[in-house]
Amino acid sequence: MAFATVLLAAVGLSGCASSNEGPSAEDGKTLKVWWWENDDSALSQGWNRAIEIFEEKYPDVEVQFELKTYEQMQQSGQLLLDSDNAPDVLEYLKGNATAGLVSQAGLLTDLTDVAKERGWELESSAQDVGLYENGLMGSGSRYGITNYGEYVTTWFNNDLFEKYSLEVPSTLDELENAMQVFVDNDITPLALGSADYPGPHLLYALALQKMDEGSLGAYQRFDGEVDWSAWEFATQKLADWTEKGFISANSTGVPAQDAGNAFAAGKYPMFFSGTWWAAPFSADITAFEFDQFLFPGDDQALGSGGNLWVVPEKAKNKELAYEFLEITMSPEVQNFLGNHGQLPVNPDVETITDPMGQLVLGEFARLQGSETGGLAWYPDWPIPGLNDILLQSTTNIVQKTESPADAVERLRSAYDEGKTEAGL
Repeated sequence: MAFATVLLAAVGLSGCASSNEGPSAEDGKTLKVWWWENDDSALSQGWNRAIEIFEEKYPDVEVQFELKTYEQMQQSGQLLLDSDNAPDVLEYLKGNATAGLVSQAGLLTDLTDVAKERGWELESSAQDVGLYENGLMGSGSRYGITNYGEYVTTWFNNDLFEKYSLEVPSTLDELENAMQVFVDNDITPLALGSADYPGPHLLYALALQKMDEGSLGAYQRFDGEVDWSAWEFATQKLADWTEKGFISANSTGVPAQDAGNAFAAGKYPMFFSGTWWAAPFSADITAFEFDQFLFPGDDQALGSGGNLWVVPEKAKNKELAYEFLEITMSPEVQNFLGNHGQLPVNPDVETITDPMGQLVLGEFARLQGSETGGLAWYPDWPIPGLNDILLQSTTNIVQKTESPADAVERLRSAYDEGKTEAGL
């Protein structure tokens, strides 16, 4: 877990540097905005509309936008935040290893009082990704807000389900029975990009079969001892599914985009992935009817609020940044996102006319409204470097180069080591 050590050290040094330097006096003449979403994405289009509204409201302010990349912010975001050229407001990565670390280092503005003064409605569970206490996500002070959400679901080819007289499964047994029907008809049921995030997501969904709110809190928030038997169940199921042909052994070289494209082309009956596929599928799938169902048997679904909007401590125009944040949460921008395949956190649902938008918004609202929040976050969030371990584990299991027991032991070791290195 050298990565965790290096990252912690880097942020720690940044924190020391920033503690002696306050933000420059506001000039009120510029607003510097960064994000990494592609120009053709609904998020980018929605946020560009927010810039237009801002410019209409503040015609004398120059908006300076810079397009970054996800990798750039993941690898060197803390250094950019500690720079005298830091933006006023930017999209940033949620989680302990990213926003948690830089908030703990003093590089982000605490938005708790700003949110209260401006009357921002941020009580939904989707906004928990913006709360951090001692670097841990989910409670404490507010260092960011999100204006969209996401969850992971099972996309399915309704035409193929009807062809083989299959109902939408409501239990894991029913899902396995449906997959066996497809195998019996020489069809691999599940499109899986084991070389990318769908592999760890599927593994986590299987682990959630055996996790309640307490064991989930232990894993994600360190509220007790982790129940590794849930992960033993998950890794064994993944091995069994590969052996039975539910998953292709060749999926280990397949990235998420290719797996999604294969589902959209009608080559697989099911694809387990996130609501970020809603808009592309709506645009690209014309040869068959498709729908979605939550992973059967799980009390909670993978998902959370989206990535964060944050204001660096070194931002030069914080008040203008707050104005921009408020605009992204306005009905106009929120409804725009909802009608373009995204999951806004505060839409006027009656104005959302896009059928796919209506579908995912209804499910997301139900998940947020459940007593436990309904959103299980993501498996790599607790400790820096877990994503690499999870990717390697799913790849090895599908390739049959590592036993389920060994995969769990490696995950446990990495988790415990990272927890110790982080001083948790």
